[in-house]
Amino acid sequence: MVVIDLDEFPNETEEILLALWRYEEASKKEELQNKWMKRRMLADETSLNKQQVRYRLQQLVKENFVYAKTVVEHNQEVTYYSLQPDGQESARGLGEAEKVLGEIPKKVSQQDVLKLASEMAALRAEIEAAGFDLDGVKNSNFMKEIDMLKNVIDYLGDTIELNSDDLSDMWFAIIDIQKELGIEPLLEDIE
Repeated sequence: MVVIDLDEFPNETEEILLALWRYEEASKKEELQNKWMKRRMLADETSLNKQQVRYRLQQLVKENFVYAKTVVEHNQEVTYYSLQPDGQESARGLGEAEKVLGEIPKKVSQQDVLKLASEMAALRAEIEAAGFDLDGVKNSNFMKEIDMLKNVIDYLGDTIELNSDDLSDMWFAIIDIQKELGIEPLLEDIE
């Protein structure tokens, strides 16, 4: 899995990813077959105009985060867009960060990391309450991920600046932990 580095893309590119992800999620819930969006739809769902959307989509397609499918409708070519798997994971991480933090911060603060650590603690408590003995799995990937995140949080005690890509990496680590344990992410209730 490749995590998007938003620093390599124009500002507000995350709006495109989130709009595509939300549309795909809504399509799943409503059991719709269509998970493709046109540029006009994306412009309506973001703060960007059609030209800005077009440019960002070109970059996302070039880097394989978004699919582009061109069809002929009413004797005109129309291009539809959908997330590729890496784009889905990146957008999901952005969406989860937005749920917990209330925004996707441009610069990640120590407070943002503490919110993530709190979420991890709540996740651990829920897992243990479900009957998993986490202390008995010292050599598991779960514990390696937890130790890695603890080290990052300890390092942040010196108040370094992180970017949104670092925040996404932490979220993907949490999502990986949840997947390893065979549970769906438990973040939907947090707002």
